[in-house]
Amino acid sequence: MTDIDKRLLVDTVTIQKPTGETDGWGKPTLEEPITLKPVRFDRKYHVQGTQNSRAEFKPSVLFVYPKYCPIVLDETFENAIVNDGKREYRVTTVIPVSYPHNGKIFCYEVECI
Repeated sequence: MTDIDKRLLVDTVTIQKPTGETDGWGKPTLEEPITLKPVRFDRKYHVQGTQNSRAEFKPSVLFVYPKYCPIVLDETFENAIVNDGKREYRVTTVIPVSYPHNGKIFCYEVECI
């Protein structure tokens, strides 16, 4: 695998990991936001229907390269909230991609909706 050019990592997002606890209304509480910079966030936003029958779909992928953004993402980040400054996304899956011969992490693919 070759390294990625840092100039392609043009996005900055924040991520808030769930604490596993709930507040007084039963909503899950979140930790303090962590800024991830520089990253690549491929957004997809689609609206279907109108007015009362409107549905929004936001299947997006966040690419985090530990070489440029030193963080360890694992399954505890599932259901975390990613904010790109315009919309909030919920993390569904964290996929670590490693180098084939040494097992070192090349990047994390974070699937969001």
